Amino acid sequence: MALKNRPDTAFENLSLFEEIYGSYFQAVRSILEQASAAPLTIQDMYRLIRSCAFEESAASIVPKLTEGPWSSLLEKTGDKTWKSRLKASSFKTPLTTLQKAWLKALLSDSRFRLFFTEEQLEQLSADLSDTPALYDLSDFHYFDQYADGDPYETLEYREIFRTVLKAMTEKRPLFAAYEGGKGRHLTLEVLPCRLQYSPKDDKFRLLCVSLRHGRPKAPTILNLGRIAACHLSRSPVPERFDWSYPDFSASKCDPVRIRIQNERNALERCMLHFANYEKQTVYEPDTDTWLCSLYYDPADETELLIELLSFGPVIRILGPEDFLRQVRERVRRQHELFYSDITV
Repeated sequence: MALKNRPDTAFENLSLFEEIYGSYFQAVRSILEQASAAPLTIQDMYRLIRSCAFEESAASIVPKLTEGPWSSLLEKTGDKTWKSRLKASSFKTPLTTLQKAWLKALLSDSRFRLFFTEEQLEQLSADLSDTPALYDLSDFHYFDQYADGDPYETLEYREIFRTVLKAMTEKRPLFAAYEGGKGRHLTLEVLPCRLQYSPKDDKFRLLCVSLRHGRPKAPTILNLGRIAACHLSRSPVPERFDWSYPDFSASKCDPVRIRIQNERNALERCMLHFANYEKQTVYEPDTDTWLCSLYYDPADETELLIELLSFGPVIRILGPEDFLRQVRERVRRQHELFYSDITV
């Protein structure tokens, strides 16, 4: 993915750091929330301030709250204790201008809109009507993504997606009419466990467990774009069924271990490229390299293999052995294909 150049227009006043997220505001907020539940002593206030601000901040904040310009927020209740004058017991931090602009940009993403009802989307659009979007989708060019992604804009796909989402939220079985490979049409009853998005394919997959005669069977992966129709099932959920289903856990596979060279910005590039993978990275001072373990879903193995090979000599794949075997086989095929083209 590449970001196109875009001139700054309405975003000059967007600040990453707003006062409402500063230490003073957080300290006062903490005191007011605690003081609404029970009166606080001076020592209590100092303790709360130290937990979310600097030590010296207490010397400035406490006098302002107890007898200074902020004293209207607290009421003295007895022997050196104070309680909050405010009716609210908790205070939600308002959104910053930058956050609103980011949300406005997300509203134009058809994948983001799948997770909301039409009424919620209308409300969000109305609330952000006066906010300029932080970016536009046309600002990005995806050069590493297939062009045949899921049809997010179609009414049929949105209805299927929301039905799947409802089944997952309510933990209910799902009936699905599925168009499999080679023109096969299947009707499945499944227990939906997890939704998974592939940036490379630009598709959603449903990780589920097939259900037959009321009993969970094999783990199954369904492409949402191939589901022709679906509806919630009235079948009961099997007793003690684990919705996190360990067969779908990334930790079930041995992690791919790679060595990253300290050159050509390789570490930063790897961390950004594999940001969606769970990983552990350790620096080896003796070799001036980093050892990284990438945990992945078995369904993404081929995609991960291709991504690793695209980094060339700045990384070295160390294992596991089965993954290394696939790497050698793919490199051998590419080598043969390259030299066969030269011969011709």
